[in-house]
Amino acid sequence: MTHTVDEISMPGSLHGPGSEQFREYAAVRNAVETHTLGTDLLVMAPPEILAEYRDNPHRIRRHVVVREDDRIVGRGMVTLRPHLPENGAYLMVDVLPTRRRRGIGSAILQAVEAIATDAGARILKVAVAHSSTPGGPRLVSPTGYGDVSASDDGVRFLTSHAYALEQIVRISVLDLGRAARSEPIDAGPDDRLLTWVGPTPDEWVDDLAVLRSRMSTDAPTAGMVQAADPWDVARIREHDERISGSGRTMLTAAVEHVPSGALVGFSELICSDAGRVAIQEDTLVLREHRGRRLGTALKGAAAELLRRHAPTTEAVVTWNAEENRPMLDVNEAMGFRAIGYEGAWQRRL
Repeated sequence: MTHTVDEISMPGSLHGPGSEQFREYAAVRNAVETHTLGTDLLVMAPPEILAEYRDNPHRIRRHVVVREDDRIVGRGMVTLRPHLPENGAYLMVDVLPTRRRRGIGSAILQAVEAIATDAGARILKVAVAHSSTPGGPRLVSPTGYGDVSASDDGVRFLTSHAYALEQIVRISVLDLGRAARSEPIDAGPDDRLLTWVGPTPDEWVDDLAVLRSRMSTDAPTAGMVQAADPWDVARIREHDERISGSGRTMLTAAVEHVPSGALVGFSELICSDAGRVAIQEDTLVLREHRGRRLGTALKGAAAELLRRHAPTTEAVVTWNAEENRPMLDVNEAMGFRAIGYEGAWQRRL
């Protein structure tokens, strides 16, 4: 059966020209995610996917599809950050499980690599979920933390195309119905816990820009090329508006260092107005303020805020580098359990 590869654009809305094609594209994304992890916890609604897959002032995304008999059976995405050309490009390749090993994935990869290199990228990156199949031959992370099955479809595909595994990220879930509610952690006399729902309050937007900038330098990235990624007030506002405009709500816990009056840590959850799962976004405590259990305090405060604001939410899903043992310790103490693994892969041209 022949297939065609085409580049497509994201529609202006969910009901205008191109919206039916987009919904089919989004369905491929959800089907692949569900098949790989064996759960539909990470299925995203079309408004959420559209908000994330459109371009914004800090990120360009280009999309390709493969069709068989006018049906989309695979999709690819290229993410470029023009303000950080040294970081290269992130690529995504998804093929429906029933259409694999027919050359479709290779055709998509060739198309997205061409888009990335034509844009000047010399480092190609892929972050892809892998199954948690136990036993059999394993591919071990060069960090020494974590491994994945060598027979996993994504592992076989990427190694055959000269990509190198650099890091393994654990995907974990917290079942809120079963998780024990822990006592709030006393942040200590020099630290004050804060929480808010929705966009960042004006008084904290500058501090949050500093914290988000530090995420790119303070979080473990193993062998992945990662330059400092600066945030400013405009970028914070664009991010907040994009989330709120897609049927989702941000829930933020932060810690203020009282003597300096500055935020030194934060933890953010995003819940869907119609969904049952909250996504744990960034959590960070500045290096110079670690060792005071602030990470535990932040994660606990965010979980309690979620219970109050969205009591029907059933679970929280989070991603953590396997070598980030301090944060994994916090999560495991809260009741998080692994449901899969994400590989961070890289190819230097």
